[in-house]
Amino acid sequence: MHSPSATQLLDWWEDAATAGPVRRALDLLALAFPEQDMAALAALPVGRRDGLLMQLREHLFGPRLDLIAACPHCHEQLESRMALGDMRPPDADAGADQAGAPLDMDGYRIAFRPPSSADLLALPPGLAIDAARDWLCQRCLTEVRAPDGALAGHAALGPALRRELARKMAEADPLADLELAFACPACGHGWQAVFDIGNFLWRELQAWALRTLGEVHQLARAYGWSEAQVLALSPARRQRYLEWCQQ
Repeated sequence: MHSPSATQLLDWWEDAATAGPVRRALDLLALAFPEQDMAALAALPVGRRDGLLMQLREHLFGPRLDLIAACPHCHEQLESRMALGDMRPPDADAGADQAGAPLDMDGYRIAFRPPSSADLLALPPGLAIDAARDWLCQRCLTEVRAPDGALAGHAALGPALRRELARKMAEADPLADLELAFACPACGHGWQAVFDIGNFLWRELQAWALRTLGEVHQLARAYGWSEAQVLALSPARRQRYLEWCQQ
């Protein structure tokens, strides 16, 4: 993994402000894995992509996450600290290796691949959740064999088969739909919430970028340095100069 420079991250942050979440995640990974072209990154299953984002997050900010969640029952604010390693399902890597394992049900044999970022970018806008899930399942089918052995299409699959197909896709790429369990200490209510590493890392990098630009502004005013000169300082030296500015 390549360690993006402060300048690279600030350039990415500036462009990412007007980009969608999928494009934002891919552009960030392109900084960290410059040996991979964009098409290869976009073709990764969503869970594998998110696994790489977790690695990058740990590289940039460490393995611990500070999470805030609101209890849906009593609205109490919960603060929780978790390790990225604890969030990975035990079978995450094994599941990724099984991507595309055929589904055999009701006489049908269905081969598929898990959705990728390229699939999400191609998703027609405005679809409801169920319609979007159905569209992705249809796009990710590689072969459908009817009970008589003839080739069939997505339209031949009934509701039960489509639900099972969606479940098998999620099972094949477990990091793509990661849920965290919470328990409210105030009312005892327990629930699960989806954790999106892409959005979480975006918020962290947005806060980092604004903080860093503030430091550049302060040191440029005090010493007449350019942005490049300030960003070239190590964090420890930059902090020392900031402390002297406030004396």
